[in-house]
Amino acid sequence: MIRISSLLLQTKMQYLTLVKLISERNSAVSIFSAIKIHALEARQFLVDDSAYLAYLLKLVRIMSESSPDSYEAVLNNEISKLQRCSGLYDIDPVRLAQVEKNVHSAATTVEKGKSTLESLERKAHEMERIAQEVEDRVNNTVRNTESLLDNKVKSAGEKLDNSLKEYEASQKRAAFLEKELFMKELFSEAESEMTKYRSLAKTLTSTTAAELASLGRNADDMILRLKNASVVNSELLDASKRVREDEELLNRIEKLSLLNDVMIQKLKTETEKPSDNDSHPSEEISANDDTAARDIPLFRTNTKKDLRPIPAVNPLLDRNVPFKKRFELAMKEKSLRIERGELFHEMFDDVLTAVMEEVNPYLIGPSGCGKTYMVRQIGEILNVELFDIGYINEEYDILGYVTAMGDYSESNFYRLYKYGGIAFCDELDNGNSKATVKLNSFLSNNRKAGYCFPGGEYVEKHPNFRVIAAGNTDGSGADVNYSTRERIEESVQQRMIPIYIDYDNRVEKEILKDYTDWFEFACAFRASTDQWEASSGIPAQGIFTTRDAYRIKMYLDNGSFTPQKIMDYEFVQTKEPEYLGFLKDTVGKRLKKESGAYGIYQLFASEADRIRKNGKKGS
Repeated sequence: MIRISSLLLQTKMQYLTLVKLISERNSAVSIFSAIKIHALEARQFLVDDSAYLAYLLKLVRIMSESSPDSYEAVLNNEISKLQRCSGLYDIDPVRLAQVEKNVHSAATTVEKGKSTLESLERKAHEMERIAQEVEDRVNNTVRNTESLLDNKVKSAGEKLDNSLKEYEASQKRAAFLEKELFMKELFSEAESEMTKYRSLAKTLTSTTAAELASLGRNADDMILRLKNASVVNSELLDASKRVREDEELLNRIEKLSLLNDVMIQKLKTETEKPSDNDSHPSEEISANDDTAARDIPLFRTNTKKDLRPIPAVNPLLDRNVPFKKRFELAMKEKSLRIERGELFHEMFDDVLTAVMEEVNPYLIGPSGCGKTYMVRQIGEILNVELFDIGYINEEYDILGYVTAMGDYSESNFYRLYKYGGIAFCDELDNGNSKATVKLNSFLSNNRKAGYCFPGGEYVEKHPNFRVIAAGNTDGSGADVNYSTRERIEESVQQRMIPIYIDYDNRVEKEILKDYTDWFEFACAFRASTDQWEASSGIPAQGIFTTRDAYRIKMYLDNGSFTPQKIMDYEFVQTKEPEYLGFLKDTVGKRLKKESGAYGIYQLFASEADRIRKNGKKGS
């Protein structure tokens, strides 16, 4: 073992480490002298060299933070720690006696604890036994109850299945009976109409045959008189066109005309036969009147030519012109109209863009939000004809139809498609979804598109032709507020772009700019209807619309209705008592009591309370 100085360090490196640390301290000499004496005593408790060096380094740090006068106390304290760590304690007799007393007391306590623990264990075993018995009883009860409930549920399920089957069978029988009754009524009506038409045809045929027989065998005279009859028939046809709405009269006149045509043809054939022909034309026609009536063609080819000139392409709709240039021209016109006081909805520019780009906008919004007015403004700014064809109930609303006389009755849609214009299909979701599908043929933005209409004419789509549709729903079908709406065919929706049009406060504020208190009240009223829908989950009815704003302005400008009447007709009537109570509470909270709008609210609250109390509508 190599000893360095009196510190009993094993290596020179350990000694240098310790000396270096001591030399960095302010009281290096004092610290070193104190440690030399203390190190010999501490070494006996620290056999490991590394632990011994670490202990000395720690001791140097502690002493460097203390004054030299306290070194002895520090070293004694550290020696005491080492002794305790090694199991050496200085215990006086008093303390030892106290410890023994505490040990004896603890032993007594342990014995008592053991006795108490044994008693508790016996009680625990007893509780476990009781709990097990209770658990067994509960399990038996639960099993019995589950069995009973299963039987009841099974029995109820069987009864429900039987009831559903009986109900389904009864509904099928009822539907079948209704179908039978409907079909019988339909066939009865059809048979009655067919009998009436057969009788009319026979009467007309007999009358015409009698007239032909009275003409004699003079073929020239007969042909002349039949030509006169044809002229009369032509006059009748002209008259029938003036009364197209009377379809029954039109059908009768048509049958007379067609029978005369057949008679003239047969008479011409007879005049070319030898004079000794035994058969008489009138007799032959009379004998085969049923066959002749059946062979009459239902429609004739329409040869009428439409010579109206095709208008030139509107510069704002000419897709050969860059869109930005066209849109700038349209915005200039809009700006001029704004300067003249015209109002435009916040979604106007988007809808105008869709129309100019020919992507068929479908405007979705509640009633009275300004969709129709916006479409009218678009037609005026683009300077093209606009026609509201309404909702589409049948295909002829789009295509037109061929009359019983063979003439093509053109539709407004045909005219717009051929000569250019905007076809506005309002309430598209309120029409016949099967007929609406016919729009697919006209919603393509192909510049060279065309369609062959029922009259036989192939019409090329005019560059100025556009389609705008509108509805109160998104096309998915009816909801609480719009219960009769149809689901729009997906193929139609794919050819349109949906644009949501909501109420625009800017427009309504401008409308009621001379009546700001009414506008403030209307905004609070609408916000309360929205709150009703959010809290109850029931769509709000009778909300404030842009159309309502125009009407209120008109009433106030003209003095036609008193404020009480306006409140009744526009805000109170047709609403349920519970709904009115909710609106009364929430509208008042949204208005300041010192504002003029709060005075209007008090009128609303008074009328709402009167209706809720009396349970009736109206003043």
